[in-house]
Amino acid sequence: MSFEQTLELGKEIAASLSDHDVLGRWMAHHISDLIMRAESAPEGEADDIRRETVAAVLELWKHRSALLMPNPPLDAFEPVFRALERLSEPQDPWGFYRMFPSGHEPGQDDMVAVPLLRNALVLEDAVRRVVREIVVFAEREAADKEAKWLKLSEHLEEDEQRAARDAVLELARTLATYAGDADVEPAVGTGHSKLITTLLRAETQLAEVRRVLEAHLSETSSGGEPGAPA
Repeated sequence: MSFEQTLELGKEIAASLSDHDVLGRWMAHHISDLIMRAESAPEGEADDIRRETVAAVLELWKHRSALLMPNPPLDAFEPVFRALERLSEPQDPWGFYRMFPSGHEPGQDDMVAVPLLRNALVLEDAVRRVVREIVVFAEREAADKEAKWLKLSEHLEEDEQRAARDAVLELARTLATYAGDADVEPAVGTGHSKLITTLLRAETQLAEVRRVLEAHLSETSSGGEPGAPA
C-alpha cells in the first residue's frame, strides 16, 4: 500500500468533512494533525506515526458511508447497485414484472389462444431492455461523478462497495446476454447513442402494440358486447 497515496486520500477526506458540527470539525482536525505529524516526523518516529495515520485514514474510509459530509465517497453508486441487484436476476419471459406465479407463466399455446398475451410479453421485453440500458448509463455517470474518489482509493485493497462497483460491467454483460444483444461491451462514448436506439426500438414496439390493441378494440366494439342491446 502506498503511504503517499493514503495520505492524499486522508487529506481529501479531511477537506470534505462537514465543518457545521463539532464531530465533523474534530475528525477533520484529527486527520489533518496526524498527516502533518506523519509528514514532519523525525526518522526515528516516522514509522509509528505513519502507521497510526494510515490506520486512521483507512478506518474513516471503511466507514465512509457514515461520514459527516454532504456526499460520502462512492455514495453515487448505491442506487445503481440496488437497481442492478434487481436486474441481475434471471430474465426469463414474464419474469420482469412477475405478473404470474412461478411455474404458471403463459406458454406458447396460451399466446396462440390469446394473442394479446404475446403483445404484453413484447412490451415487457422492451421495457426491460430500456431499464437495463438506463441503469448501465447511470453507472457510467456515477463513475464520472466519483472519479476523484476512485482515483484516490485505487491503491487500497478491494472492499465490498468497490467490488460491487467493479462487478457492474460484468452484470451489464450478463444482462446483455440474457437480452440477446451482440454488442455487450460498447465502446466508451456510445452510451447516449445506444440508449437512444433502445428507446426508439421500444417506442416502435409500443406503437405496434397500440395499433394491435386499437384494431382489437374496434373489432370488439363493432361485433357488439355480450348482453348489449342490438
